[in-house]
Amino acid sequence: MRTQAFVLPITLFVLLLIAGFYIGVFALQQTHVESLKQTTSAEVQKSQVIKLSNQSKVGAENIWQGVERNEIILDGLYNLNHLVETTALGGRIVNPNQVSVLERVLKGCGLESALVPGLASYLLQTKTPARNVSILDIIAELEIPSDNFTKMLSCLRLTSPLKKINFAYASSSMIASILDISLARAEKIKRLIQEGNINNKGELIAFFGGEAKSLNLDKKTMKLTVGPNYEHAAIYWTEQNETFAFFDQSLDKNGAWRLNWNVVLWVPEIIK
Repeated sequence: MRTQAFVLPITLFVLLLIAGFYIGVFALQQTHVESLKQTTSAEVQKSQVIKLSNQSKVGAENIWQGVERNEIILDGLYNLNHLVETTALGGRIVNPNQVSVLERVLKGCGLESALVPGLASYLLQTKTPARNVSILDIIAELEIPSDNFTKMLSCLRLTSPLKKINFAYASSSMIASILDISLARAEKIKRLIQEGNINNKGELIAFFGGEAKSLNLDKKTMKLTVGPNYEHAAIYWTEQNETFAFFDQSLDKNGAWRLNWNVVLWVPEIIK
């Protein structure tokens, strides 16, 4: 059975802490760090972060006891870079076909469709976002209410516009939103994918038979794929159920995992 759809496993407290890093709630983090009573020097801390980063590449093993290393696949989330396209002359335009898709995605994640104009405006102004631009930057820029952080981070991602949504790692709700079908039907599709009865986009379209044309599946499936391979993942570390570091990564054209962005709130003393 393939990996289940990505459900953000980080606690709400940690999500708020990470988001606060970008929003500027430095005092909250400083209080937390001070409570750990770390006495290591800045040089030692830098060395610890480097060692942690080296062990945070996708596929690496955890060499430390006492901390937990977790890997999550992000390919099943909606890629916000599908909402806005770069023209041949280097300009940025909103993809009208993706507006309604994103509205359904947001609704399926318990978010307001009124977020779409703000998301589009941010992306129009940033051209093609660099690797180090993350969904957290958008949360900060749009001043998203804190009670929506978890929903945003478990629903949306920001990566290369070439990175498609992989239904093998998407939730049933995401599948329903992308294809504009009932949740019950999406759950059946998800089950068939997990059982290996739908292995690619062609087989997905074939599942609908004569309905494919009326559902406009040729257009709706342009930004998706189905398959076991994934291209976007993250490593997060926890100690005593508290996340202290998060590393967002994606495959480059040479098939190597490269860091997009990371947040390191503190490093446990065991990492030496």
